[in-house]
Amino acid sequence: MKKQLFAVMLLLSAFFACRKSDIDTVQAISLSVQVGYSPEDSALGLSKENVLVKITNLISGQENTASTNGSGIAVFASIAPGNYTVSASRNYTEEEFRSLTNVFVTSNVPYNATETQALNMNTNIRLQLQGGKIGDLVFKQIYYAGSDTKTGALYRDQFVEIYNNSNETIYLDSLFLGSTICNNKAVSTGAVPFDWSKVSGMSAIGDPNKDNLYFRYLFMIPGTGKEHPLEPGKSIVVAQTAMNHANPYDGNDGEIIGITNPALTIDLSHADFEVNLVEDLREAYTGTGTFQPWKYDVDNPLVDNVKAFIYSGKDWVMDNNSRDDFIMFKAAGVDMSNLPKFLAPSGGGDYGLQVPLTVSIIDAVELVTPLETDRTPKRLPVGLDASGNFVAGARYSSQSLIRKTVKTVEGRRILQDTNSSANDFETKTKADPSKSDASFEK
Repeated sequence: MKKQLFAVMLLLSAFFACRKSDIDTVQAISLSVQVGYSPEDSALGLSKENVLVKITNLISGQENTASTNGSGIAVFASIAPGNYTVSASRNYTEEEFRSLTNVFVTSNVPYNATETQALNMNTNIRLQLQGGKIGDLVFKQIYYAGSDTKTGALYRDQFVEIYNNSNETIYLDSLFLGSTICNNKAVSTGAVPFDWSKVSGMSAIGDPNKDNLYFRYLFMIPGTGKEHPLEPGKSIVVAQTAMNHANPYDGNDGEIIGITNPALTIDLSHADFEVNLVEDLREAYTGTGTFQPWKYDVDNPLVDNVKAFIYSGKDWVMDNNSRDDFIMFKAAGVDMSNLPKFLAPSGGGDYGLQVPLTVSIIDAVELVTPLETDRTPKRLPVGLDASGNFVAGARYSSQSLIRKTVKTVEGRRILQDTNSSANDFETKTKADPSKSDASFEK
């Protein structure tokens, strides 16, 4: 019996000795992780240095981390073979991202990559960092000045162009576009911003002046959610009147709307959207006679109309004296159909639609008059637009404001957005709604 027990012990001893030997002979391996970006993100000028790389052994749970060098390489010199999750991450602050790329962002920009792999020998892995949406919609071109009063189209040819400055497709459904009502008298005469807190019946949530905007014009692109996709680097034109203003056309009164010098104006017949208020005005009409649509507000049946929430007068007429602003936003969580209207403090009979600043402001541009002595009180909070701009030729010049191009990445232009229109825009000699390469240039 003792001999049998001794034999069993010898076998067990040999077995465990063998297992220990196997463990002792397992060879450590090395792992090199090369981190990079997509060609488009690389062209932005992003750094490969200081990207955090983490590896996790899926059996033991052991984690190791390392940071990449200037070439984007992180090395793990001695790790046990096994199945690993390899991840890389780099989080840019707003300031870092702008400094590196000259692209304006309003939040931190994270980049990440991960994969799982069996590592049984010395291995080199490549990871491509993926980022989220960079940039957003911006006003690319604003044509408010109009063309000559006698030989051009006056203000009938006004338009704005909205550009997808991001790296992802954006859906324009339920995008709001408008202009606020503010004090248009000159500061030099003692004018100050409107004090909406003193308006009769004011019922604002929060501070009436600081927590709200008051719109004179507000329109919305219709759609159920994904009817109007806009790809990166593409734009849409929203026209006051989507007609070819370089050619004569019939007005709503049956008379010809002619043009003397077609070179001064533009063709808006291919606009993506237009503002047409005829049916809104017809519905609101309370006169005793037959309603007569304004002769200049001609509807192009081939161009979709935006939905009007509030308007002043008979059409969307931008202030060609450069006392205006342009704002676009999305209003998720805000019931836009029940917002209150208040009579403006100006006493001119115009109303302002109160929109809380809880909406998501996407872009805002403030205009200022060319002469400082004509400047009105600041229209928009500094956080929306630090300083305004204007076309050099002033009103009826056929000129537009065009946003500057920062760089071209993989064929896509990235437009400057520093949150200051004074820096971001320059004067374009003649407005151009064609969306061609020439439309980006002065």
